Amino acid sequence: MRRLLFAVVLAGLPALPALAEGVRVAAPSGYCIDREAGTGLGLVLIGRCEGVTDRPPAVLTATVGGPGSGIDVAGRGQELAAYFQSEAGRRALSASGNPRHVQLLEAVGRGNAFLIRLRDSGGRAAPESWRAVLTLNGRLVTLTASGTGKAPLGRENGKSLISAFVDAMEGANRRQPRLEE
Repeated sequence: MRRLLFAVVLAGLPALPALAEGVRVAAPSGYCIDREAGTGLGLVLIGRCEGVTDRPPAVLTATVGGPGSGIDVAGRGQELAAYFQSEAGRRALSASGNPRHVQLLEAVGRGNAFLIRLRDSGGRAAPESWRAVLTLNGRLVTLTASGTGKAPLGRENGKSLISAFVDAMEGANRRQPRLEE
């Protein structure tokens, strides 16, 4: 479970070739990767594509753990829920590192991903956001979807957006069968 601690934490390409070897970062439809906003910390920032108005304004992030950091997310839902409700889990979710600022609003399994809706009163961003934890190609991946200060994501928009983000990431990282020559 300690591996989870590090994991929880915007151009216009639908996918970045690889954040970490073997993992492609892909944005949901209507959102674009900001290739100029590289942090150098293995974090990819994504925002609504220029000219797109039929999607809510949002900030999405993707982080990818090191080789072998993946876990059986689908089989550990109860354990993950308990962890994120603990002080250590809330600290990992907190923008400020203060677990008292985080309130877990919802935690649900969705296929091979674990989704978390939370309220973080200690950060500068919109207080309510969604996280997804999943394993892709043996690496632990954490996705975030949050609204902006002027346009917070509601529960349904947020859940739909984080689900679309999970789908885009899973689609971009499906193992392709090798063609025999």
